[in-house]
Amino acid sequence: MPPRPRPDRREFPTLPRRPIRMVLDGVSYLPNIGTMFRLCDAFRVERLYVCGFDLAAHKRRLLSAAAGTVGWVPWESRPDAAGVVRESRAAGYLVAAIELCDESVAPEDMRCDAPLCLVIGAERHGVSAEVLALADQRVEIPSDGLGGSINLTTAAAIVLYAASRKYPLDDGVRG
Repeated sequence: MPPRPRPDRREFPTLPRRPIRMVLDGVSYLPNIGTMFRLCDAFRVERLYVCGFDLAAHKRRLLSAAAGTVGWVPWESRPDAAGVVRESRAAGYLVAAIELCDESVAPEDMRCDAPLCLVIGAERHGVSAEVLALADQRVEIPSDGLGGSINLTTAAAIVLYAASRKYPLDDGVRG
């Protein structure tokens, strides 16, 4: 199978993005943040929010993991994820927290009948209690392994892939 055509660099900023906001709740490990930039680029996410961490976008470990995507992924740093979640809900977004909870659903069962605000927390602490209380749904990746969970960027990739299938792009480039 031949590779899909890539968007032209000059045209890329004008291409449509999926109505998905990705919110990092207290994630501070630069390689994870860099990988999230790559994921947001790969799925053409509307915007990445880095919350609870004052991100210096010039750090080597971030730039190495981001592989150049910091330059064209729309992003901003915010003091807390709850503020972004409240703004998103007020703008009509469904809020989904990627978190291991009793009420969690698998990615393929996630509601996507409105624009989506996805929130993922740091490895050790997960999504904050305040954001979990604001979420419309919780999504988890079922794990049959002994560890019981996977890296946050791997979980985000799986959930973003599932969500992207529910918000196809209509630009003739990818989708």
